Amino acid sequence: MLLALLLAPFAAAGETQYLVDSAAGPIALEIRGDGTMRLRLSSPTDLETSTRALDALLAQAFPYGRLPMGRMSIDVGRIIEHPWLSQLLAAAASRSSRWDAVLGVPSTGNDNLVVMQLIDDDKLLAAWVPIFGRFGAAIRNTSVEKVLVGRVGETAALQPLAQDPREFGKRLPFDAILWLRLEPRTSW
Repeated sequence: MLLALLLAPFAAAGETQYLVDSAAGPIALEIRGDGTMRLRLSSPTDLETSTRALDALLAQAFPYGRLPMGRMSIDVGRIIEHPWLSQLLAAAASRSSRWDAVLGVPSTGNDNLVVMQLIDDDKLLAAWVPIFGRFGAAIRNTSVEKVLVGRVGETAALQPLAQDPREFGKRLPFDAILWLRLEPRTSW
């Protein structure tokens, strides 16, 4: 639960920073001079907390309720900092024919592309769609880099999947650096 809004906005070196405090610690939204945004968490954060924080931060940064027109991007940071997203990604990879869970690699293509497709096609960010929508934007696609793969039963981030014997031993993606490309919503 968000406790209080802090120091909004805080400017440094061509960048404006908006902050909220939460039970997980401070959460910041940085907006760089080129318009790119960066979400920064101080510790792993659950879905409810990150969703509320993102909504509050966008409200601070865009008090008139609209993101600037044109394309924007937001660096969400590492997926593992959003354990809910890490779990959704691993579960989607486990079910997908795009991912070889025995070898821990994509069936075809590269790991960045396949993880991006899993996030987009499986709508893993559905909880954030209404938030961006309130500010006149839509997530058009994701971009990932530096995918990390772990083994269910050995990797702490994949521990919730280890409860299912069918998942035990699978090698699944659970982390990457995540970017979202935002565009103006075309329909209301």
